[in-house]
Amino acid sequence: MKYKLYSDKTNKFSCNVELKGADIKKSKARVVIESEEFNYIFNGTIDSKGKCEIIIPKTKSFLSENTRGKIKLEVIADDVFFEPWSSDFFIKNTKDVKVAVNEQEEPKTEVKVIVQEQKEEEQEIFYSKDELAIILKENSNLTIC
Repeated sequence: MKYKLYSDKTNKFSCNVELKGADIKKSKARVVIESEEFNYIFNGTIDSKGKCEIIIPKTKSFLSENTRGKIKLEVIADDVFFEPWSSDFFIKNTKDVKVAVNEQEEPKTEVKVIVQEQKEEEQEIFYSKDELAIILKENSNLTIC
């Protein structure tokens, strides 16, 4: 199984180390990360019970997402070098953003016109009785006031 390192959060490598014939209190541990371009070393600690912890910072500043390579644990005890563990690794983000862009809509142009009716000025027109009778016959909807 490949070891997963996160690019956007601190990584904590931990394991239990058992040493025979050497003082564990004087021992040192480190993780080596080997990529195609560079190698990185991160020092850690081993407590008196053999618990080893190594903090690996966010990798985004030095390894990009999907980078692959080798990761290994190195232990130095009484000036003797050991490589008790190694694995392939890959870099992954814990956060991800996906965007789906919607098609742009053309703004619809609408024009609304309200025409106010003109008010006609009232006029006084005087007609003779005969003229008025003809006008009333032709325009049955008129009334006389």
